[in-house]
Amino acid sequence: MATPRKKKKLTQRERTENAAIKKQLQEKGIIPPDKTRLNRKQFAKEVLAEFDGEFGGIEDTLYLYKAISCMVSPDMRKVTSEQVGVLKLLKIAMETKKFMEGLSQEGRSQYTIGEYVEKVVFPVTKL
Repeated sequence: MATPRKKKKLTQRERTENAAIKKQLQEKGIIPPDKTRLNRKQFAKEVLAEFDGEFGGIEDTLYLYKAISCMVSPDMRKVTSEQVGVLKLLKIAMETKKFMEGLSQEGRSQYTIGEYVEKVVFPVTKL
């Protein structure tokens, strides 16, 4: 079986030509304009503030489940880093349930934050 050849790097002239062609196609509307970069910290701050203000009721679990199903499914062809984050969220939820059931079997209703983080959060985040 033949090994694939490495792609040849573009010269500066080819890169400038490609950039000019891309700009022309964008001006004609054939291809969309470049997206602005997402300010992740600002986005997180805004979403969490909105989530804290509008969510929290038991009926909101339906909306969370629908949002999760939009991100991940059993037939994913390629798993992106965003999807891994959602899958880790699901894993933490399942491990939390097991942790709470284990506490109730031991006859306990209280636990420390350190115990929870050590037994539930750290094992999942280190995956």
